Amino acid sequence: MSKAYLTIDDGPTTLTRAMIDYLQSKNIMPVLFFYGHQLEKHFDEGLYALKQGAIIGNHSYSHPNFNNISYEECIEEIEKQDALLERLYQAAGMQRTYKLFRFPYGAKGGKHKALIQQYLREQGYNRVDDSEIDIKWYIDNELNKDIDSYWTFDFTEYQLNHSSDFTYDSILQRIHDPNPETGAPLLEKDSNHIILIHDHESTDKILPDYYKILIDYVIEAGVEFIGPRITPQTK
Repeated sequence: MSKAYLTIDDGPTTLTRAMIDYLQSKNIMPVLFFYGHQLEKHFDEGLYALKQGAIIGNHSYSHPNFNNISYEECIEEIEKQDALLERLYQAAGMQRTYKLFRFPYGAKGGKHKALIQQYLREQGYNRVDDSEIDIKWYIDNELNKDIDSYWTFDFTEYQLNHSSDFTYDSILQRIHDPNPETGAPLLEKDSNHIILIHDHESTDKILPDYYKILIDYVIEAGVEFIGPRITPQTK
C-alpha cells in the first residue's frame, strides 16, 4: 500500500463543490491550488472549499509558464494571486495559516528559479512535508529542497481534452506503470506520494465524474490518502 497527499490544480470551477463533497465523503482533505482568473469567476466555489476544510494554495494569477516570462512578471503573478487569496480567507472569516505555491505546468522559472525560490522563502511560504518521500527521481531533481509544492504522480487526465489517442485506458496504464517517464510509480509498496489531479470542466464533459472514478480506482488499488502535513517556513 502507498500513502499519498491529494493536490488539485486549476480551480475553482463549477465542479469544485461536487469535488469537495465527494472528497469529504471519503475523508480526504486536499490541497487546492487556485489561480486568479478562475477564482475571480468562481469566488463562491472557492469560498465553499475553504470553509469545508481544504487548504488553498497559490497557483499564480493567470497561469503562465514561468520559464517564459521575466522575473518581475513572475513576482507580479504570485503577488496578485496572493492578494486574492487573502481576500478569500477574509471573506471566510478564517486565518490563513499556511502559504503554499505551485508553479503552473511545474515550470519553476528557468534562469530565474533561484531568485523565485529566495522570494518565496522571504515571503514566508511553507512547504508540503515531503520528508517521507524517498523516490530517487524526486530527490535527484532536488524537489525535496525547493519551497514550492511539486508532485510525484500526475494522473494527466487533462490530456483527454488534447488527443484522441489518450483515453481512460491510458490513465490506467500510467497508474500501473512501474517505470513512468516522469514522476514515480504510484502503486509501489510502502511508497509515499503527492498526487496531482486537475479541476477541469472540460475533462468532466469527456469523462463524467472523472475525479471520482480515478480516486476510487487508486483507493481500490491500495492507495491510502492522508491529510497533508505542512512544514514550518525556514529562511
